[in-house]
Amino acid sequence: MIKTAVCIIGAGPAGAATSLMLSKLKIHHYIIDKETFPRDKTCGDGLILYAYKVMKILGDNIFEEFLNHTTILHSKKVRLHINAKQDIVFTESNDRDMIISYAKRIDFDNFLVQKLSETYTQKEFGNAVKSIQETTEGILLKLKDGKQIFANIIVGADGAQSIVSKKLADNKIDIKNMSTFVSAYFKGVTDIPLGNDAEVRIIYKNMPLFFYIFPLANGDSNISLGGNTNQIKKYNINLIDEIENIISTNQNINHKFTNATRIGKWRGWVIPYHFGKQKMFGNRFLLVGDAAGLANAFYKEGVGTGMMSGIIAAKNIERCLKNNDFSESSLKNYEKDIKKEFGKLLKFSAFMLKLARYKNIFSFAVLLFKNRLSKKSFKIIEKRSY
Repeated sequence: MIKTAVCIIGAGPAGAATSLMLSKLKIHHYIIDKETFPRDKTCGDGLILYAYKVMKILGDNIFEEFLNHTTILHSKKVRLHINAKQDIVFTESNDRDMIISYAKRIDFDNFLVQKLSETYTQKEFGNAVKSIQETTEGILLKLKDGKQIFANIIVGADGAQSIVSKKLADNKIDIKNMSTFVSAYFKGVTDIPLGNDAEVRIIYKNMPLFFYIFPLANGDSNISLGGNTNQIKKYNINLIDEIENIISTNQNINHKFTNATRIGKWRGWVIPYHFGKQKMFGNRFLLVGDAAGLANAFYKEGVGTGMMSGIIAAKNIERCLKNNDFSESSLKNYEKDIKKEFGKLLKFSAFMLKLARYKNIFSFAVLLFKNRLSKKSFKIIEKRSY
């Protein structure tokens, strides 16, 4: 049996950020993932806000390498189309590098994993967790190959289907606070702006659906469509049929796909945003990233918030180790720190998503507050970015 103070389950961005911060704090730990890296993961491939902030916290060298990475593309502009005639443009200031970056998860996740410490980190990749058992002395993990790891505290960074969330927090899948998306890579998409602006459109089909065109460094594009899982189920929406109809018939979009070819199949994934509605800590465990439901309800990005939750988790673990106290009461500070960091942003995004269900009211509200929102966005972005 392997004994360790800390074990992280999941080596995606949230898990990797937790590991990198623990190493910065000189805390030895294990990190487990069922896959070996590089590995692909279905995603919209957009990075904003906290993703930058975390890389700066972890070290300027990581942030600089990210900026100059050949597989990662950056842009200073996001254009959100509220309807066919109305949009909001979010633009970064001239003295800053970008407002959004695009990176295939196979590249970005591997970029972070390659930065894991050889001194403080023991990696166990390609070996899934089979069972989790809580004892009075710690948490016992049994892996698929029979290996056993005993930890004082574990971090659930294992995504929307988190085994840690299910087994230790007793959380259930919450489709009312979750988005479902489909996406595919295309080559030959035209009329991409010279500055590689992100194109986001709200398209109504009894409910607001979010359509994305994100250009990638190799000339391909990530094309995605999705919305609230519960409403998609309620209105019996087939997302693949819808997105294929949009790119072939929508007058604002179809000209971009005249000579475009889809690469591979449409793939689906879910984005949980149940922040504040489910348990994210308990005796000897913390949840980070999608396992904790920290994605933004409105613009759907969860990589950055997941990474930042890893930073917060590592700092709380450091305190627990110093006090030799891994109880639920000791870990309550983690939830307080998470709410302090994300509370206003994630609650506002959830409100905006609810408002967006009412097409005309939402359109009027955007028209009314558009200028104020565009001006204020600089401060919002800089506070939560780099």
